[in-house]
Amino acid sequence: MYLSGSKWNARHKRPPLNLWRILLLVGLIGGAVYVERILVPTVPPLFVPTPTPTRSPATYALEAESFFQAGRLDQAAESYRLAIEANPQDPDLYVALARVLVFAGRPAQGETEARNALLIRPDLPTAHAVLGWALDFRGADHLIEAEAEVRAALASDPDSALAHAYLAEILIDQYVTLDEGDYRNAVEAADRAVQLDPNIVETHRARGYVLENTSNYEEALSEYQRALAINPNLWLVHLAIGDMHLSQAVPDLDRAIQAYLNASAFDPTNPEPLRRIAKAYSNFGEYGKASQYANDAVGLAPSDAGLHGDLGVSYFKNGDFEQAAGELSLAVRGGTTAGGITVLGLPIDPQSPRVVSFYYTLGLALAELERCDEASPIFEALLRGVPDDEVAVGNATEGLVRCGIVTPTATPVVTAAAES
Repeated sequence: MYLSGSKWNARHKRPPLNLWRILLLVGLIGGAVYVERILVPTVPPLFVPTPTPTRSPATYALEAESFFQAGRLDQAAESYRLAIEANPQDPDLYVALARVLVFAGRPAQGETEARNALLIRPDLPTAHAVLGWALDFRGADHLIEAEAEVRAALASDPDSALAHAYLAEILIDQYVTLDEGDYRNAVEAADRAVQLDPNIVETHRARGYVLENTSNYEEALSEYQRALAINPNLWLVHLAIGDMHLSQAVPDLDRAIQAYLNASAFDPTNPEPLRRIAKAYSNFGEYGKASQYANDAVGLAPSDAGLHGDLGVSYFKNGDFEQAAGELSLAVRGGTTAGGITVLGLPIDPQSPRVVSFYYTLGLALAELERCDEASPIFEALLRGVPDDEVAVGNATEGLVRCGIVTPTATPVVTAAAES
């Protein structure tokens, strides 16, 4: 029997094919294949750090040069170190780092980096030149080697403005410090450096330095200002300008102080600009201000015996003998500061009027405090140790008279706490 309309019809009809459904299914299959074969291999796994692109040494070097132009020498040095890490076989990077380190007041580190450059390329003229400059800053014991290095640079590159500038500084230091050579050779080298390249800081700075050390202070100031026009952000040049303002026929204290403050702003952890401010105020009789800046300098380098000595001299001139004796004792004998910092005392040095002044000023401060049992040995040590220093001998003799150790036969001329 046939039941019309029943869903149980034994002759079930096959539904018609749906074309759109088939196309959708094919698309889904194709998409799955694309994701599996194409997209998945390009997507990093979850929770795995994405690699950081490696910077080229050139970008670090450009960054370092911009820091240098801005007077940010510590950051410039760090960028050059990163450039060296990225390309340790490039000697020019070591030379650039060495130059920055010398400008930053770290010549020993500059020497090391210049020597590193020469390990890679022993005949590199700029490496020899900067090495010589770094050695010059290291002091009198290194001046002969410094000249040899710069002359090696000039043998390879006779028209190197930098090498001539560095040679000028070395030759004038030999003339002033070692009493060797002829200052006219330094003048010639400085003039040649400026002729070869008047657009770099070092040539004008070198000529200014030579003029300063030949007592041509007005011309020296002009040269330092030319150097500053090329790079206005170098603390070392501001420091020199401050000195020159004080060396003119009519010293300009205000401009000198401003120059020193500029130097301090570009190198705020360096106590030297503050030390020179203190010295300037002291020389102009403003002992209260001198003590303030000398104390600030000590705060930046509390282990520096010389800075404690400077502070003690300032206190002495301001009539504060108790504090003067404390600071000068640290400078002369060494000891530990209130903050627990160890200070190593400075021995009497006939070549350093500054250090000698710490000794006789300490003796005079102790005498004012009626502590002659401590003062007398200091005066006697000065008479034995620096018999040719008239100021020291005069102060030591006066101190012994005050303490009743000797009877005055004449009134000595006493110049308390001469500075250098």
